[in-house]
Amino acid sequence: MTELQRDHSYQWTGEAVECSSGIHWAIAEQANGLVAIIVNSPGGILTGKQVRVIAEIVGEDGVIKNTRRMASLLLIPKERVSSALEQLQAVGLRVANLHKSVRNIAACPGKGFSPNSRGDTLDLAKRLDEEFYGTILPWDFKIGISGCPRNCTGVQCQDLGLMAEPRGKYSLWIGGTESGMSPKHGTLVRKGIPKEQVFPVVKRILETYTSGAEEFGEELGERARLYRVIEKTGLERFKKVVEEILNNTNVK
Repeated sequence: MTELQRDHSYQWTGEAVECSSGIHWAIAEQANGLVAIIVNSPGGILTGKQVRVIAEIVGEDGVIKNTRRMASLLLIPKERVSSALEQLQAVGLRVANLHKSVRNIAACPGKGFSPNSRGDTLDLAKRLDEEFYGTILPWDFKIGISGCPRNCTGVQCQDLGLMAEPRGKYSLWIGGTESGMSPKHGTLVRKGIPKEQVFPVVKRILETYTSGAEEFGEELGERARLYRVIEKTGLERFKKVVEEILNNTNVK
């Protein structure tokens, strides 16, 4: 099994962002000459202090765009990027990535906010982000978490989707995609996963995904999304590793 590696060491050169591991960090010059920075915020959560700092960065007439993955996109002049990155870091904010890692984790408000929700979503999104932010992967990996079957985050259309069940458990879908010309639903792999077992399950899925992409690299090409790897390896390989985790509480 391929061991996962992480890399947070991107660098803004004054003209572009560089990262030796190949992760595509979300700092890029736009057609209008401004630079876009996407701020990582799992579940779309920001504190009041963080919101104030973001507002200071863009200025009174600046633009903050909320993306479909619940992240904030800032547009600023190139000469202000370095100071903006320092300001974000000072309040605990990190830059999101576009490719070759786990994207900003989407989550509905969940239990405590929505009367329909059956379980936690926001804490789970935060903890998954802490565990897998900057993990080096074959290409994009999108995670969505929904608190109930109303399914505001479209968990079936993510690489990995989690839907809360009663009593602190989750259903798991894998292999969906919401983008491109051929969007598709993923497959329900397992119900009844306890919250604490979600983390080793996701880790093993990422390991299996990475191993499969390496195995079929020539056939898959550079942009090997999870659903394309599953087409080569078969879904049973992923189902098997999920069951191994759930049947062995000592597996990390």
